[in-house]
Amino acid sequence: MTALLEVLRCPVCGAELQETGGGLACTGCGREFPVENGIPRLLDDSLPGMPEKRAEIAGWVAKAQAESWYERNDEVDAVLPYICRELGIDDSDWRATEHSFSVLLDRYVEPGMSVLEVGAAKCWGAQHLIPRGCEYMGTDILADANIGLGRGTFYAERVGEFPRVQADAEYLPFADESFDLLYCVAALHHALDLSRMVSEMARVARPGGLVAALNEGTRAIGRSADAPSQRAERELGINEHVHTVWAYVRGFRRAGLRIRRVEHADGEFRTRLGRVLKHVPKVGWSAASVLEQSLSGYSPVTLVLRRPGGYSGVSVYARKP
Repeated sequence: MTALLEVLRCPVCGAELQETGGGLACTGCGREFPVENGIPRLLDDSLPGMPEKRAEIAGWVAKAQAESWYERNDEVDAVLPYICRELGIDDSDWRATEHSFSVLLDRYVEPGMSVLEVGAAKCWGAQHLIPRGCEYMGTDILADANIGLGRGTFYAERVGEFPRVQADAEYLPFADESFDLLYCVAALHHALDLSRMVSEMARVARPGGLVAALNEGTRAIGRSADAPSQRAERELGINEHVHTVWAYVRGFRRAGLRIRRVEHADGEFRTRLGRVLKHVPKVGWSAASVLEQSLSGYSPVTLVLRRPGGYSGVSVYARKP
């Protein structure tokens, strides 16, 4: 807990936290937060949007129970996110996650990085990042023992202990410039305020650090923001939105981040023009992806961005484009 306290901050006032009894106390506003099963519970009902976030927590459990994936499944969890490759499961969403996460691992991850996964759920990313020499931390609003941060115990038994923090991504309880890499998988579109979540991720990234959004659903220009495929989740209280790729690009750039890569989450191009443009050096791949995402209905995108600045503790400039 001592090392975690170096980067933890009060989600309400931003002051440092200190251990007190069985929990944490803010040295600024005096608020107290419990620590349960080793997980600091840093959701505070005074924060904007907390009724909606509390409803979403219940909604995810209800969805998992209704669709019969609430119970623990060690065989599946042990290979996440590669269930298509390893178990032969045919699922387009997981194929896109497999591809996007592989791009992140192969092109941008280096030993020694401090990594924060935002919207980490079970924290399956730990089993891939810790063996690569990274310091991994997961945060999510969902701390459930089966489908939330509590399930991280399964991965801690496989690769070693790592911190988990229950928190709202729109009010990240971490000090400025704390991480070399922040990433989320299909989590940004759950934000009540997309710009605020993006700005928070940028704030806690170190100068020269990376911010990545993997497998985020988008809609073509002119398509309804009320995506039919999200209706069932919204009825359960899950906060669902579908943005254009331009909304993501605009939000990240306003947060001061520079685009390194934009691509279809599954790595496939949709048009002949896109397959030609992707060969244009430096900007072709991203330009083709943005063009096709703007025109191709509802489809997922992956974005990798960098916070401008100098050396952040690892060789952020030596990565492949």
